[in-house]
Amino acid sequence: MPIDLPSAVADDWCRLGSRTDERSLSLATVTAETAVFEHQPTADALEQLRGGRDIPVRSLFTVALDISPSLSTIGLSAADALDVAAPKAREQFVDTVADDGIAIGAERATEYIDRPDGAVGHLSVLDVAYPIDAAVDGATVGDGTATIDAEAHVAVWPTADTYVLAGGLLPLEGPADAALLAAALDVDPARDRETIVDLFRGLELEDAADG
Repeated sequence: MPIDLPSAVADDWCRLGSRTDERSLSLATVTAETAVFEHQPTADALEQLRGGRDIPVRSLFTVALDISPSLSTIGLSAADALDVAAPKAREQFVDTVADDGIAIGAERATEYIDRPDGAVGHLSVLDVAYPIDAAVDGATVGDGTATIDAEAHVAVWPTADTYVLAGGLLPLEGPADAALLAAALDVDPARDRETIVDLFRGLELEDAADG
């Protein structure tokens, strides 16, 4: 089942939708259930920018992975295999975003991250070109090819026998040709990054894996 947001960030966000994807690796089948959450205070602006896409430019996501057969069955430890699993998990996220017409660019940062409970995960920060197509006050913003700069944060943690992913997408700018929409979008990368950090810190990993 989809993973809910921790209470530290849940108040300003609502679940926008979920999807289930399956892919086969050399030894196992991985099923990913992704939940996407929208920022309620800027929902109207996000809706205008989204142009029918499933993923808003300001969003959070959680991903529950089910691996069959289980890692322990094939003699692997989720923690020991993190260096192999993290790039694969990132690729699955990139594929999910690309399916929604959003372009993921270069990897800006990659690092291990610690949680208050001692769990060690792996984080990637990626450049994003988010397509916009909206009309505000009679002014056309983009033609289906215009984009605004954004960034994506994708983290993966090992649990007892699988992995949990979480992260977010955040705008770095508003549309240049629509001042009212840009103001309503309320671009604030520092605030959005802190929200993603709160998500990382508060996610219940083992409960998510059991869910």
